[in-house]
Amino acid sequence: MSTTTGSTTVTVLTAEGRSAIAVVAVVGPLAEQAVDQYFRAANGKALAQQPLARIVYGRWGSTTGEDLVICRRDTSWIEVHCHGGVASIAQVVDHLVAAGCQQTTWQEWLADHAADPLFLEAHTALAEASTLRTAKVLLDQYHGALHCAMLAIRLLLSEGAARIAHEKLQELLGHAALGLHLTQPWRVVIAGLPNVGKSSLINALVGYQRAIVFDQPGTTRDVVTATTAIEGWPVSFSDTAGLHQTADELENKGIALARKRLSEADLVIWVLDAQEFESQETTSCEELIARQLKTSGVEIDHCSLLLVVNKIDLLGDSAPNVENLCAVSALAGTDLDTLLSMIANSLVPQPPPTGVAIPFTARQVTLLKQMAEHCQQEQCEQALETLAIFYQPS
Repeated sequence: MSTTTGSTTVTVLTAEGRSAIAVVAVVGPLAEQAVDQYFRAANGKALAQQPLARIVYGRWGSTTGEDLVICRRDTSWIEVHCHGGVASIAQVVDHLVAAGCQQTTWQEWLADHAADPLFLEAHTALAEASTLRTAKVLLDQYHGALHCAMLAIRLLLSEGAARIAHEKLQELLGHAALGLHLTQPWRVVIAGLPNVGKSSLINALVGYQRAIVFDQPGTTRDVVTATTAIEGWPVSFSDTAGLHQTADELENKGIALARKRLSEADLVIWVLDAQEFESQETTSCEELIARQLKTSGVEIDHCSLLLVVNKIDLLGDSAPNVENLCAVSALAGTDLDTLLSMIANSLVPQPPPTGVAIPFTARQVTLLKQMAEHCQQEQCEQALETLAIFYQPS
């Protein structure tokens, strides 16, 4: 949403909450006049007499008011750098609104001042990144990685090289799954039969007591979630109700919710109890898993399924051979690092090198798919028209 043309806006540009310093931008034809009503420079000069691009120390409201500094970027753009406390920021903003300024969000302010929509989208996404690793990928896009890739594709299309452009678009789309998770965590669901240690496992993986642990089937009747980071990738774990047949109405609601989460998951960790391998009825691990899935009425794409054998510490020397599976003990902490690595590798099999162009919004991915379809049909003009939309803000 853009601000009204000709209005003077006041916007807090720093993150919400307490900080050492906050930056308040005042932009518009009345910027100097509004700030001059409250800023008292230590050098005694009026705001219009202060040099541009120079930090000026003073006080706010009166000569005994709170100390801060301002910087005149130009005659219609002034930055107020005040204490980062909530009350201090609110006082500055409230005074400037009383002086006739229109308060806007930083997103609205950025939309008014960003020349490149991709820059705007990257800037907004950066504020939503929850880990350093995802922020670095988005910072590459902020610095123009995706922009440069699109310029190269536009050149190919203008030259009629639809086949090569299609290859470049497919390369970009190959990173889409990663890009869409740079601001949203991967959804990992921990599932299995009752009492196999799902709740203990999620607690062990996130490193704190998030799920209820009780030695009785059916304890988890709702979906418990916990968000963490694995090798720098944000992950939201869901601990679901044990999947089994029951007449209990409350348990059935929990199981129905668990099945819904399974259908939405990026990765399912199916937990087995290591002691089940002692059963004379179990001839192989594959047979046990197939039987459990069938009994639970669950269909899972095996490409998104990670099998984990829990409680391995209870078997001692009689531990089963669980080739291609991950054997752990949630309570003893056995091989949890191995499991974490397997989860990261399942979610991001090939982490991108620095500087690679990656689409990171659903809008971008949709338009790239449309362009790829046009290129496949040798429709360079239509692809160019779609590319033009790519640079239009949503």
